[in-house]
Amino acid sequence: MRKIPLKLVLVVAVSAAIITLLLLTLFFVRFQEHRQSTLNPAQGRFIQFLLREIATDSSPETVHRLASEYKLHILVQKAGSTISSDPKYFLSETYLLLKREPWPGRHLRRPNQPGPSEMFILKEGKAPVGIEVSRGPNRFVLVKYGDDSRVRRMAFLVTFSVVVILAFLFFLVKRWLADPLSELETAIRAFPEGMYTGEPIHGSGDLRRLFDAFREMKEQVRQTVSDKERLLRDVSHDLKSPITRMRVAVEMLPASPIRDRILKDLSELQGLVNQVLDVQRRKNFRRERVQMELFLSEFLTSHEPGFPVQLDIRAPFSMRGNQEQLSRVLENLLDNSGKYSDTTRGVVISCYQDESEGVVDFSDSGNGVGEDLIARIFDPFFKGDESRRQDIQNGSGLGLAICKTIVEAMDGDIRAEASRSGGLLIQMRFP
Repeated sequence: MRKIPLKLVLVVAVSAAIITLLLLTLFFVRFQEHRQSTLNPAQGRFIQFLLREIATDSSPETVHRLASEYKLHILVQKAGSTISSDPKYFLSETYLLLKREPWPGRHLRRPNQPGPSEMFILKEGKAPVGIEVSRGPNRFVLVKYGDDSRVRRMAFLVTFSVVVILAFLFFLVKRWLADPLSELETAIRAFPEGMYTGEPIHGSGDLRRLFDAFREMKEQVRQTVSDKERLLRDVSHDLKSPITRMRVAVEMLPASPIRDRILKDLSELQGLVNQVLDVQRRKNFRRERVQMELFLSEFLTSHEPGFPVQLDIRAPFSMRGNQEQLSRVLENLLDNSGKYSDTTRGVVISCYQDESEGVVDFSDSGNGVGEDLIARIFDPFFKGDESRRQDIQNGSGLGLAICKTIVEAMDGDIRAEASRSGGLLIQMRFP
């Protein structure tokens, strides 16, 4: 779920880029089509106006004024004289390489003067940039030299406007969708650990309803957990008192095998009550950074399980957990191995890394567990296959359930499978 806000932001960013490119492409395609088309009627009337102006007054002042005012290169050859607004241009390679195509004669009327006229469109590539009119010895050339700055300004304004609008949409998506989802994700992750302090306070109407539903669910879960813990405390108190009274009464009886069996059963019942409560207590604890290989070494140094234990450190790693709770996990696993495996061969504890996870393998040398039972091995009160047992002691069936509760409370995962030696492999993975 952590990637959802990032994906939303990426979708908006990619969509913005695609829309911008499409708009700019459409704009420039239409511009090029317009630029490469034959001179339109308005342009034809404008050229006719310029020709009239020059025919009326072809003085250098008029030529330079028109050239400057309309951003044109103008060349007038009349009565043996040549007037040019830019002599260097008409001698340059740029002008000499312009293509000359016959004028289509649709939009420009021929001046009402005697004598044949020849008209040409001057093109730079496919784009018309000027016109040339020849009538006898007279010749008029008009070439546009504008640099399309207006078009570039329009393109810049369009691009800038699109970017601003998309940036605003990006902000709205982030503010009203991505950020609230991130806050909701944080709240959901913090809730099981008891660290959730509040809900997101902004978002769209749909998200607000989602937050309200989460708030209601949170209160229902808290109430359920509170009721369950209260029930367990009450049951524990109610059970401990009669168990204690029964134990005192039995201990006053004369020694006999029946008395010993009753005391043993009462001890198991008392232990069962304590372990049921222990399962609940071990869901909440303070976390700290634990260097796993050091913890395992220190644990095995301070504990004597009564059978061989081999520690295989392949790759050290650290995780966020609680050493006291991890000690309880190892104690339960060692106790389980003592009951169900060959204590002369012992167990092997391996510590290594698998990609981004730290792994601890706990492999015993027992008879293994049937595939139909492995899926239930972490269920409360499950006592496993009697064929694995090496003694006659009865357990509560809560040892591995407590291990699962502790490991999952540390954001880890615990699983069971058959080991290569034929016994049982308990694998714990921590982020």
